[in-house]
Amino acid sequence: MPDYRFLYRTALSGWPAKLSGLMSDLPPLPPIAEEAALTGRVARGAVWVFGGGLFARLLGAINTIIVARLLVPEDIGLVAVSIVSMQLLQGISDFGVSQAVVRFHDADRADLNTLFTLSALRGLMIGLILAAAAPVMAVVYNDPRMFGVFLGIAIFPVFSGLTNPRFYEFERALNFSREFISMVANKFVGVIVSISIAIIFRTYWAIILGLVAGGIVQLILSYAMRPFAPRIGFQSLKKVFGFSGWLAGVSFLAALNNKLDVPILARLVGGGGAGIFFMGLQLSEMAAGQIARPLTRALYPGLSTLQDEPERMRRAYLRGVGVLGAVAMPAAFGVAFVANDLVYLLLGEKWLGAAMVIEILAPVIGLQSLFYATQSYAMALGLTRLIFFRELIFLVIRLPVFIWAAMTHGLPGAVWAGAGLGLFHVGLNLVLYARASECGFWQPLVSAQRSLVAVAVMALYFLSLQPLLIGPEGLAPAIRLAADITAGAGVYIGAHAALWLAQGRPDGVERYIAQEIERRFQN
Repeated sequence: MPDYRFLYRTALSGWPAKLSGLMSDLPPLPPIAEEAALTGRVARGAVWVFGGGLFARLLGAINTIIVARLLVPEDIGLVAVSIVSMQLLQGISDFGVSQAVVRFHDADRADLNTLFTLSALRGLMIGLILAAAAPVMAVVYNDPRMFGVFLGIAIFPVFSGLTNPRFYEFERALNFSREFISMVANKFVGVIVSISIAIIFRTYWAIILGLVAGGIVQLILSYAMRPFAPRIGFQSLKKVFGFSGWLAGVSFLAALNNKLDVPILARLVGGGGAGIFFMGLQLSEMAAGQIARPLTRALYPGLSTLQDEPERMRRAYLRGVGVLGAVAMPAAFGVAFVANDLVYLLLGEKWLGAAMVIEILAPVIGLQSLFYATQSYAMALGLTRLIFFRELIFLVIRLPVFIWAAMTHGLPGAVWAGAGLGLFHVGLNLVLYARASECGFWQPLVSAQRSLVAVAVMALYFLSLQPLLIGPEGLAPAIRLAADITAGAGVYIGAHAALWLAQGRPDGVERYIAQEIERRFQN
């Protein structure tokens, strides 16, 4: 049995008990004990992350729908600027605490104290910068409410900077059950606080206070689940920065690439336009991200254990691309095809402008989801320098193009520019893979070839046949949405299966599904 079967089982099953049980009947690989243990641990870890992420996103979706219906786009845009500004500061100063703990298998108290001290100082500095920026932002955006919003959001990074570094030892051990509990608990509390305030007071403070409440819960749980009394210290500063130097640079550039859009749009097209862009982007990323991120999150520790076997690591990465292409990519494309009805039913008529954002950005995000694991692959090989230069090139090209498009063509121009630049990032990821693997850059696309063709068939259905079957006013939005989702999934699965049969049933996600169906009928 190929060594990537755990990826298929991880991404496609979604049932923890089923997955861990099925892993036990896989023929072991050499060395037998180590391979079987790694397979089971990665599979179980990914399922915990998937389950936690699914539940957290479900709660987040409920929160978003309710709060968005109670507030107006200008309110969402106002808060989005402060949240994105905080995330930007967090990103540009991130030196990879969790990655360092995962990487340092021999981490001692001095290492953990150093990581805690740096994290606490980073959180405090971000909070102070946000507080100092409050009066400036009120002037820049000509909105006095910005002052209070920035002061409020400044509390969150202070608490998150105090997180227990020992908590990430669970991730190193591929034990994600504790993260599941922490993620669900902090999200649940945050959503309860946010919705309660929104219903009672109808204020944008609901979002900020919900975020802070969830952060406090996460901080408390990190120490309750992994007791540790950190001290201020810098004894391992050289060791930490020896690993985190390039990674900090990557985080800095990635934050600039991912978090500047909303503040730029709020200044150039107004808070309403920024709010519509922000909400459209969130919905565009929701489907693909929910599927892809748990797999890639659990994959990094697993790939790290294969760093002395680069060929096996490369094969596992490529099979992971195949799984992402089969599941995450069509989910993103599907969201684009049903954007109007989805936005209308979830957010209401006042948010219909976000449908345009989804229709343009979601397909590109679907293509990008193929490469969610590329950074983990390069990091597992210790090639953070290559990742740094990928992000640097992207920033140099992306920032001026996005600003020019927003200035000259408003929100539609910015959205189209974001889509084109997303395709450029796909190309950069192909180059990164080629440099890391020393193999052809096209191999990830070959691994997802059937999924790419099946998505094209689904797109052809929605663009040509679907309008003839269901007219714009033929059905109620909820019925039309359900019909489109069912038909789109059917077309995609049918095309995927037909291609697999035409190619002689090669190894892949389709074979695993066929075997599972056969096994269930036999039982």
